[in-house]
Amino acid sequence: MLLLLLTLASAPALVDATTAVPDLKVDLRYATDQNFLKQAVYPAGARCWVLPETAERLTHAAASLRQKGYRMVAWDCYRPFTVQKKMWELFPHKGFVADPNHGGSHHNRGAAVDVSLLDEEGNPVEMPTAFDTFSRASFVRYAGGTESSRAHRDLLVQAMEAAGFLRNPMEWWHFDIPEAIHHPVLDAPLAPDAK
Repeated sequence: MLLLLLTLASAPALVDATTAVPDLKVDLRYATDQNFLKQAVYPAGARCWVLPETAERLTHAAASLRQKGYRMVAWDCYRPFTVQKKMWELFPHKGFVADPNHGGSHHNRGAAVDVSLLDEEGNPVEMPTAFDTFSRASFVRYAGGTESSRAHRDLLVQAMEAAGFLRNPMEWWHFDIPEAIHHPVLDAPLAPDAK
């Protein structure tokens, strides 16, 4: 499959998601070792870059959740294609990691986000699993765990779907915009001043 990679100079404009959702907490796990790679693959100070369409949908989801007493935290947003290749080398399991040889991830397009919920004070709420838990407990239809964790997960999924996102059935935290595949895969550096 021929994969079109665009560099920063030719890339569509990405926007900082916090300009659309000012109370969005950004906790990019791939800028830390708090991920399945157990190492930072994003630079310190990386921001949550997304396509304008993604940001617009996040605005609607955040407004809905805010009315119910919650805020969102972003764990992953735009991801350079070179990082996607490294992830696949370390963990080549379809469904949990997108194969860079078959189109990559919608994160590589700025068309996907990994998010969770915080309470009004900014504390994480209980969810069925932690981020990057590659097990059945991370499935959107997982019936185990506590009632509270399932209710929080379902609230997040409902708000994101109502805002126009598509859920990933294997990762309760992952959401794509429907037209994601029509956007090019990007390999722009994920520097604090990326645009």
